[in-house]
Amino acid sequence: MRLHAELGGVLIRSCDIYRELGIVLSAWVERTQRFTVDLDAYDRVRDDAYVEMARRVDFTLAAGASLAIVDAVHGERDKRSRLYDICRAWRASPILIVCCCEDFEEVQRRFRTRQGREREPQHEASDLSVFRDISRRWQTPLQDVLPDGTRPTALTYDSLTHRAEMVHGAPQELAERIRFTLAAPRDVCRS
Repeated sequence: MRLHAELGGVLIRSCDIYRELGIVLSAWVERTQRFTVDLDAYDRVRDDAYVEMARRVDFTLAAGASLAIVDAVHGERDKRSRLYDICRAWRASPILIVCCCEDFEEVQRRFRTRQGREREPQHEASDLSVFRDISRRWQTPLQDVLPDGTRPTALTYDSLTHRAEMVHGAPQELAERIRFTLAAPRDVCRS
């Protein structure tokens, strides 16, 4: 949200797409017994959401937008590859932002602050099992290679210290603006 407010462009949020597709994360937490059973069913609806995000990125770039901000985990290589192909087709340069928090107690605190606010799209992931499911699927994007053989521009953002650093990629104005925006002091409370 901060990047969109500062940089403009089109914002595509996974939580909004989940809502539009009728995917209620808290219901899936219960149905899968905290992502321990019936994962195939969840994976199917989750995959549909990622296909829809990619479709919207494609539509956004086809319409001539200069910036699409995709607020979603994209923790699996195949989901990122779909976006890389779209970027290549429209001659857009993907910039990855890998958000992290190495303090697990802080991660737990953040999930607790979301409890009772699941109806707000940005707070729908209120059960720690969502974090564990994402971790189980995680394939670091910092090793990705684009279809042309180069690596995408990538930044890491420590959400605890608000430190943003360029990991690799050609320096470019937009990546620097992103880094600066993320590193700027925040007035809002963390959650």
